[in-house]
Amino acid sequence: MRSRIPFALLVLLIIAACAKQPQYYKESGERFHTYYHITYEAAAPLSEAIDSTMQVFNDELNVFEPHTYIAAWNRNETDSLHSMLKEIVLKAIEISQATDGAYDITGAPLFDLWGFGTRKGVTSVATQEEVDSVLAFVGYEKIHLDTIGNRLKKEDPRLIINPSSISKGYVTDLVAKTLEDHGVQNYMVEIGGEIVCKGKNPKGSCWTVGISKPSEDNTSQEGDLAYKVELCNKVGLASSGDYRNYKVLDGKKVAHTIDVTTGYPAHQDILSATVVAPTCMEADAWATAFMSIGMERSKEVLQDQPLLSVLFIYADPETGELKSYEQGMNFSAMKDER
Repeated sequence: MRSRIPFALLVLLIIAACAKQPQYYKESGERFHTYYHITYEAAAPLSEAIDSTMQVFNDELNVFEPHTYIAAWNRNETDSLHSMLKEIVLKAIEISQATDGAYDITGAPLFDLWGFGTRKGVTSVATQEEVDSVLAFVGYEKIHLDTIGNRLKKEDPRLIINPSSISKGYVTDLVAKTLEDHGVQNYMVEIGGEIVCKGKNPKGSCWTVGISKPSEDNTSQEGDLAYKVELCNKVGLASSGDYRNYKVLDGKKVAHTIDVTTGYPAHQDILSATVVAPTCMEADAWATAFMSIGMERSKEVLQDQPLLSVLFIYADPETGELKSYEQGMNFSAMKDER
């Protein structure tokens, strides 16, 4: 019996030696009409699990695919409430209420009206009559959640939901959860600029994220960074900006952020809004919301949102010089070495 004990220990040592040690893997590709980059520490690649998570999300919440659940809901073919849509709608309504309706996932027809959605060839400013006709069936208060019967109902059959201002952050959260479900503790998930990170990077340090300098020059590169922030705890980060997404209508620049309460472009003073929040879904939605309501109203709203950290970049109204407003985390200005 004594001779078996050393042999058993030897077997365990051999197994331990052969076990694959965790290492950092990188995944990248294109999904949802954007690019993703994922870095994580694991004992083996998790490509299949990551892709499966993205596909499940796509099948339910991609408004641009006709076979998805949300497309069927928008076409009035169903009012059943799936779990993913429920999470998104609940959070969206919460932020709509906090911004007095300026943020609203039912506002897609207004974006179409101004040429920022599916409608192409828009060259003129919308008339008040056109705006009013669309506002008649737009508004988060016109959708009703029945959480007991799992139904999502609309007051007007023309009403549609486009959760693109929150869903990219949501799928980033889903991929992060998939990694954690497989035991991953050190990772960064970035999908189309929305980020969730946790733990340490491959160098053993906190993750560092750069924030782009607002510029109307569409040729500016990723290296044109204005600020950076170190993220040492699990958080979500998202940025929104008007400086590249605009149209010229009747000879005037019109930015893509629409105030759903008025039906007109917001014309606010924030050039870009970066938000760090407990989840990327929240960061994504709030970044859009702050762009819509502007600097002063955002400061007021932030008083009731202690879990949010923000960086607003804006242009001085007199000099045009870029300035920043920060709250919460320490956003460090990048040195211009050119």
